[in-house]
Amino acid sequence: MTAEFLAATLVRWLGLLALATLVGSGVLETVVLPRGRPELVAVRRRLGRGDAIAVLALLVATAGELLMRTRTMSGADFAQAVAAVPLVLERTHFGTIWIVRSVAVVLLLALVPARSRPARVLALLLAVGVALTLSLTGHAADWGDLSFAVFVDWSHVVAATAWTGGLVVLVLAVLGERHAWSPALLGEIAQRFSTLAGWCLLVVVVSGLYNSWVQVPALSAMWTTTYGRALALKVVFVIVVAFLGAACRYTALPHLVPDRRRPGLAHRTFRLVRLAVGGVQRRARRSAAPRLAALVGREALLVGVIFGLTAVLGESTSKRHEGHAASVPDAEDGLHRMTMEELHASGGVPPGWIFTPPAGDAARGREVFARLECFTCHGVRGERFPRPSRPGPDLTGVGGHHPAGYLAESIMNPNAVIVEGRGYTGPDGRSIMPDYRDSLSVGDLIDLVAYLKSLGSRS
Repeated sequence: MTAEFLAATLVRWLGLLALATLVGSGVLETVVLPRGRPELVAVRRRLGRGDAIAVLALLVATAGELLMRTRTMSGADFAQAVAAVPLVLERTHFGTIWIVRSVAVVLLLALVPARSRPARVLALLLAVGVALTLSLTGHAADWGDLSFAVFVDWSHVVAATAWTGGLVVLVLAVLGERHAWSPALLGEIAQRFSTLAGWCLLVVVVSGLYNSWVQVPALSAMWTTTYGRALALKVVFVIVVAFLGAACRYTALPHLVPDRRRPGLAHRTFRLVRLAVGGVQRRARRSAAPRLAALVGREALLVGVIFGLTAVLGESTSKRHEGHAASVPDAEDGLHRMTMEELHASGGVPPGWIFTPPAGDAARGREVFARLECFTCHGVRGERFPRPSRPGPDLTGVGGHHPAGYLAESIMNPNAVIVEGRGYTGPDGRSIMPDYRDSLSVGDLIDLVAYLKSLGSRS
């Protein structure tokens, strides 16, 4: 793990934790905490102080992510990356989304002192909007800004931050005041949040399964790639947090809010799992309120780990791009120098050889792209081509994912590498890319590849 990867992961972790705190706080204030209760005045003040700290942390993380992304796009050191920031903001898709996110965060900072309900609702909506910018600059945006993948990922982020962020806020700002409340008030708050968490968990599971199916098409990637291993660990921790949440709901909450109904399927399933994992449980000696606080505290600690793993996922290359990204440095390091005897001894090609086309003219390549009407299947954000009318992958940022040789091969021989997924293959399992052998000269091909490589600065 490089220092740059670690720094980027820490920045992302800080941003996720801050955003989750804001979403969780907003959900607690607008949905969970009963209105008009004088016992909760102090809690709402603490929520306001926590919101201010979270917004400042989000500002720091937002600035840090801009610097890290600029360094990655420019390939320069940090001093030169600072000078390239205006170019990234002006000419890249990430820069546009970053500006929108920054405006939303500044508005959040302005709304922190206002504690009226309309202001809290507006702040929650802004926080949810910031969550959308994460999806628009993450792996899901490979399919375009208005794609189903972005919607699913956004739903995942919103549900996850409402649930896990709510847990963190409960520990830091709410449950510390429980000694001054009646058991009925504590039970009401716990029951409302438990219901909310249950629905959020459902959305997290469904959207998470879809994201995993898209980003990790091969099961072996779960233990052979950094992305897959981080995802597997995240799933384990989410299961543990969900189990602790079930323990709150079915062991502590009934003593605060008696429920005389027969246990449902979820309750019976939890008891069976608990029996299988821990055996016969002794009757708890602690009262319900301390037991509830202890369980929620453990959940909140694990949430911090989950955010760390989520940050690793965001900074890692998913299985769909991992092989191509790993080939980029070898493909463009320069000419191989060796004798003919060495060349024959290595099988006729240099060790690690990858075809590298000569440099072309990106401007002429754009004209070739338009002449062949490639925009019929492929969208490119920032260009004024007609909107795609047929299935095909979005090419925004394609130059940052693949070396030039792979792009040339994809045009000349689309079936050399079959990418499994919607917009890539047809019913026969072969690439849906048309055959351009009779439509492209060698010069056109070189220029078209140069244009596609120029799109790497727009990811």
